[in-house]
Amino acid sequence: MRHNERVQEEFTRQGESFRDSPALGAVEITSRIASALGDGYDRVLDIACGPGILFPTLSSCARAVVGIDLTLKSLQLAQEVESAGSKFLVRGLSEKLPFRSGAFDAVVLRLALHHFLDPTAALASARSALRPGGRLVVLDLLAPDNAEARALRDALERFRDPSHTTLLSREEMHDQIQQAGFEVPVETLWTQRREFSEWARIIHEPRRMSDLKLVLDALAKSPGDPAGLDLSSEGDELWFTYHWGLFAAAAAQ
Repeated sequence: MRHNERVQEEFTRQGESFRDSPALGAVEITSRIASALGDGYDRVLDIACGPGILFPTLSSCARAVVGIDLTLKSLQLAQEVESAGSKFLVRGLSEKLPFRSGAFDAVVLRLALHHFLDPTAALASARSALRPGGRLVVLDLLAPDNAEARALRDALERFRDPSHTTLLSREEMHDQIQQAGFEVPVETLWTQRREFSEWARIIHEPRRMSDLKLVLDALAKSPGDPAGLDLSSEGDELWFTYHWGLFAAAAAQ
């Protein structure tokens, strides 16, 4: 199966559960994005918008929000989301945006880069859609620093969701954003404690998640922290830690 077909298969199945996840729609995340973005824009582009989780936040920052996504089911769910201003939805590839150069004042990529085969191309495409001085906000999970932990972590993420490609480190985020034509990004880093059961429900694939739970339970009993997830059991629940990074930068003049 080609990668883009896999992306559509995964997000068609998990559309509603992704939208309804309390962790992904947490105020801690949306408020950080709003703060990094600022307001007073005419047009903001939400790349790989999914089911429109960010639309209420983005519509408070701009008169018009445009969401682009490859998965039809995601766009159908996004259409149902209420927003304060104008809302437009486009089906297309995030790495090859179908917009004229400089069409947007700001661009947001939330939990998107680790689903792209070529994140550099996606960032460069975002830069081309922005006016000079326009604002970029990237929010994503960060790779562990240790090379072995990083390889294991990506393998686990692909086990959970085969449309996952690879996580980027903090340093790689900085490098790729600047290489795409942006100024040095300002970063915000934090951690989020997650329940396995909530994380697994998003995927909506019980057999796959049951197998993954067995693997993670074994890793939780292993010495050290081989996947960089700080795994622990509390009663019947398995917990782990995600490391988030938010990067905001202006398009180079």
